[in-house]
Amino acid sequence: MTDSAGQVLDALHADLDALKNAIDAEDHARAEQIVAAHDQRLRGYIQDNGAAGAADALQALLEQQHALTERMRELRDDAAAHLRAERQSTRAANAYQQAGTLA
Repeated sequence: MTDSAGQVLDALHADLDALKNAIDAEDHARAEQIVAAHDQRLRGYIQDNGAAGAADALQALLEQQHALTERMRELRDDAAAHLRAERQSTRAANAYQQAGTLA
């Protein structure tokens, strides 16, 4: 791997670190920018180094992507649980309010 390829690979890892930070900070606009830049950088890396030749170098990147995807799933599931709880609370409040008007 050339120094340039190593630098690009380091930048790809840095992209994923920055994406994790943006997601954790709920900075969705920044996350979108990072994903777009990461995609372009990754495509360029593969074009310059070949997919087969870059496979070993990309393995760690893939593992980092999987960890980030798992984090995003956790956040999605947490958000879904909060939404369910909010809906249940709203239904309970509405039922309580309706019962009060019937009395």
